[in-house]
Amino acid sequence: MSTNANHIESLPQVLLPGNNPNRPNRRRRIGSFRLSTLDMERFNQLLSTLTGDRPPLDCDQVVTAARLLSDSNGSQSTPTCIRQRLAQAESLASMLADHGWQPANEVRAPASAVLDYLNGHNDLIPDWIPQVGQLDDAIVVEAAWPRLAGEVLSYQDFCRLRLIEARLHQQESGAFRFDRNDWEVARRAESALREHQRRVRASSYVPTAPRVFRVH
Repeated sequence: MSTNANHIESLPQVLLPGNNPNRPNRRRRIGSFRLSTLDMERFNQLLSTLTGDRPPLDCDQVVTAARLLSDSNGSQSTPTCIRQRLAQAESLASMLADHGWQPANEVRAPASAVLDYLNGHNDLIPDWIPQVGQLDDAIVVEAAWPRLAGEVLSYQDFCRLRLIEARLHQQESGAFRFDRNDWEVARRAESALREHQRRVRASSYVPTAPRVFRVH
């Protein structure tokens, strides 16, 4: 479930806001599929909802990005940059479905919007297109992630501490109460323990040796 990978590959730079390389601005086809202007407008409305101030994408940017990924991937598998963002979406789904975790109010709407798009049937790019059928899903996750990443990391730490508590209780994770408040208490206790251990390592329980007395 980890979304905290050491390296997250970037999506093609042509998708970056304000990036306007010399493109003919006429490309609309990814393979045999032609992007719809109406779908592109709806997609940009979603991105605007998730980011607030992102300049809209055009069809040519999306098509160019898809072609770059297809050309560089060299196989029928989904490019790594897309797979990594789909893994982030799986973490979102786990977080929202976990009855023990109460997501912060400010992340509920964007997280739900991301998952609604990924699970819906109004994709900008159909999933059946080889390699890049989920590029639009990755773009949506990428747009929302700055608002969601901190909450997902907190949830992952919650799962870690809940598992420790489960082992202490010798029970399954869902067999006892452990919610966000319990996680905060456990996290403070763990932090206090680490600070105590740090102080112990920096000092010593052995008393200072007495001065040597000399008899004259």
